[in-house]
Amino acid sequence: MQTHPMSLSDQRRTLVMHVMEDPPGRYTWRIVVEEKCGGADCDSTIEAHTNYPSHAEAEAACWAAGNGMLDGPRTTSEVTGSRLPH
Repeated sequence: MQTHPMSLSDQRRTLVMHVMEDPPGRYTWRIVVEEKCGGADCDSTIEAHTNYPSHAEAEAACWAAGNGMLDGPRTTSEVTGSRLPH
Protein backbone atom coordinates (compact mmCIF):
# COMPACT_ATOMS: atom_id res chain seq x y z
CA MET A 1 0.00 0.00 0.00
CA GLN A 2 1.29 3.42 -0.91
CA THR A 3 -0.45 6.70 -0.17
CA HIS A 4 -0.10 9.95 -2.09
CA PRO A 5 3.32 11.41 -1.44
CA MET A 6 3.63 14.66 0.46
CA SER A 7 6.07 17.43 -0.35
CA LEU A 8 8.03 19.74 1.90
CA SER A 9 10.00 22.65 0.39
CA ASP A 10 12.35 25.45 1.27
CA GLN A 11 14.08 27.96 -1.03
CA ARG A 12 16.73 25.46 -2.20
CA ARG A 13 15.02 22.08 -2.44
CA THR A 14 11.77 20.15 -2.54
CA LEU A 15 11.42 16.85 -0.71
CA VAL A 16 8.85 14.40 -2.06
CA MET A 17 8.13 12.01 0.80
CA HIS A 18 6.74 8.53 0.18
CA VAL A 19 5.51 6.01 2.79
CA MET A 20 5.12 2.44 1.53
CA GLU A 21 3.95 -0.87 2.97
CA ASP A 22 6.63 -3.52 2.37
CA PRO A 23 6.31 -6.37 3.34
CA PRO A 24 2.62 -6.49 4.34
CA GLY A 25 2.16 -5.09 7.84
CA ARG A 26 5.52 -3.25 7.87
CA TYR A 27 6.09 0.29 6.58
CA THR A 28 9.08 2.19 5.29
CA TRP A 29 9.73 5.59 3.72
CA ARG A 30 11.68 7.18 0.88
CA ILE A 31 12.45 10.85 0.20
CA VAL A 32 13.21 12.14 -3.30
CA VAL A 33 15.27 15.32 -2.96
CA GLU A 34 14.74 17.74 -5.85
CA GLU A 35 17.52 20.34 -5.68
CA LYS A 36 16.87 23.74 -7.24
CA CYS A 37 20.25 24.21 -8.88
CA GLY A 38 19.64 26.39 -11.90
CA GLY A 39 18.88 24.69 -15.20
CA ALA A 40 20.02 21.23 -14.13
CA ASP A 41 18.05 18.63 -12.21
CA CYS A 42 20.07 17.39 -9.24
CA ASP A 43 17.70 14.80 -7.76
CA SER A 44 18.71 12.18 -5.21
CA THR A 45 16.90 9.57 -3.11
CA ILE A 46 17.16 8.82 0.61
CA GLU A 47 15.62 5.63 2.00
CA ALA A 48 14.87 4.50 5.54
CA HIS A 49 17.26 1.91 6.95
CA THR A 50 14.51 0.27 8.99
CA ASN A 51 10.80 -0.46 8.81
CA TYR A 52 7.97 0.49 11.15
CA PRO A 53 4.92 -1.35 12.53
CA SER A 54 2.47 1.37 11.43
CA HIS A 55 1.97 3.84 8.62
CA ALA A 56 1.79 6.69 11.16
CA GLU A 57 5.19 5.83 12.66
CA ALA A 58 6.83 5.61 9.24
CA GLU A 59 5.25 8.92 8.21
CA ALA A 60 6.43 10.63 11.41
CA ALA A 61 9.98 9.33 10.89
CA CYS A 62 9.91 10.51 7.27
CA TRP A 63 8.73 14.01 8.29
CA ALA A 64 11.42 14.20 10.98
CA ALA A 65 14.13 13.24 8.48
CA GLY A 66 12.81 15.71 5.91
CA ASN A 67 12.47 18.59 8.36
CA GLY A 68 16.09 18.13 9.41
CA MET A 69 17.23 18.62 5.81
CA LEU A 70 15.59 21.99 5.16
CA ASP A 71 16.47 25.57 6.12
CA GLY A 72 14.22 28.52 6.85
CA PRO A 73 10.51 28.81 6.01
CA ARG A 74 8.86 25.69 4.62
CA THR A 75 5.80 24.93 2.51
CA THR A 76 3.97 21.61 2.37
CA SER A 77 1.47 19.99 0.01
CA GLU A 78 0.05 16.67 -1.11
CA VAL A 79 1.43 15.51 -4.45
CA THR A 80 -1.39 14.24 -6.66
CA GLY A 81 0.23 14.42 -10.11
CA SER A 82 3.14 12.48 -11.51
CA ARG A 83 5.58 15.37 -11.05
CA LEU A 84 5.77 18.13 -8.47
CA PRO A 85 5.77 21.58 -10.11
CA HIS A 86 8.71 23.84 -9.20
